[in-house]
Amino acid sequence: MPRLLQLHCCVNHSLLLLLLLFLLPISFAQRHSSPTKIMANPEGNNLVAFSQRLGEFSNNLYGKLIALKPNTNVVFSPFSIQTCAAMARLGADGETAAQLDRGLGLVSSDVHQIAESFHQVLAEYEKSSILRIANKIYVKQNYELNDVFNQLLSKQFLSAAENVEFERNVEAAGIINSWVEQQTNNLIKNLVPPSLLDAETRLVLINAIHFKGSWVHKFPEHATRNERFHLNDVDGVEVPMMNVKERFRYANLPDLNAAALELPYKDSDLSMLIVLPNSKTGLPQLEQQLLGTPLSKITEKLQSQQVIVKLPKFKAEFEVELTPVFQQLGMTRLFSNQAEFGKMLKSPEALKVSAIIHKAFIDVNEEGTEAAAATAAVVRRKRCIVSLGEPLQFHADHPFIFMLNHREQLPLFVGAVVRLDATKTTTTTTSTTAEHEEL
Repeated sequence: MPRLLQLHCCVNHSLLLLLLLFLLPISFAQRHSSPTKIMANPEGNNLVAFSQRLGEFSNNLYGKLIALKPNTNVVFSPFSIQTCAAMARLGADGETAAQLDRGLGLVSSDVHQIAESFHQVLAEYEKSSILRIANKIYVKQNYELNDVFNQLLSKQFLSAAENVEFERNVEAAGIINSWVEQQTNNLIKNLVPPSLLDAETRLVLINAIHFKGSWVHKFPEHATRNERFHLNDVDGVEVPMMNVKERFRYANLPDLNAAALELPYKDSDLSMLIVLPNSKTGLPQLEQQLLGTPLSKITEKLQSQQVIVKLPKFKAEFEVELTPVFQQLGMTRLFSNQAEFGKMLKSPEALKVSAIIHKAFIDVNEEGTEAAAATAAVVRRKRCIVSLGEPLQFHADHPFIFMLNHREQLPLFVGAVVRLDATKTTTTTTSTTAEHEEL
């Protein structure tokens, strides 16, 4: 299956996210314009404000995704999903725009402030060798983008536009998927099936993220051994458990009946935060509590401590079509014949979103993490205090939540490890990224 979000914890870390948005023409439409404005936020250019709103959007997404796919390892990129949908928002108007502003948690209803808020993050990593973020828009042959829309995408979202013949769907899918592979270190292949493209497709908007980093404190390979991962109070499986004793930022979270540990990545301002319930069966309760807990409320309690850490090596894949999730978050109009996307094309045409696809993958090992994710949208014509004495223990031997964050509490990837497969491998580990081209 094609994968657009990939996370790996191994000799290095890599994360990839792809969001695909398809826009299709609407055959008929009564165009209502009843905009509900969000006042321009004077902090629209503030990365902290942007991170807070992304965190809220991430919490909302997480709650919907675990309900949609219960008992499943989840991994997704809220930043990728928000970025791809925000690109579509720049071409929206009326109630369609207003719903996206509210549902995505954007900093403003002004397209220039929206674009600038994303530019802060995109520009910071434009030349990074650790984290790559890329945007792309494919336009139907002989169609041109609206000048303002095109300018905002190219200058602020660093996105290039390319014309393709969607009616030649196999060839068009090959062009799109080849670009995705290039942006994701060949971790995401065949993202867009040809069946999603046809003569009715007008635009495809894509965001892809790829992260590849090494731990500051690597887990010694010789210390990895088979240990029990508890699925609940009764059942468990033997899995390769990594071990390390170092100084990490740690927090006891009695209000959440959990503990948190931050694992920093080398030569970057990114880290993985793991939130571990105290109880083997405490994940569902923790998930509900975290829905109303800002990320900053956890990170501000972290203190440097010597910690004995046990963390399983794990991989997780996740893919989802996000239409029902967006609808549950109040973003319904973009999928309907009342959608207002008149600011996308130079010759305005009634358009609606036909699909939003998100795929992700993560692989975590002794060396680090590699992760990737992608989101795409297709638009068609309408139709606490800790003792400093003995080392603390952080044993992630039961279900937990993880987040890959920017220093300003900006969640790039979020996931949960609910179950792991038993393995016979014990002390010897092999890098899963050797087959991939180095960044």
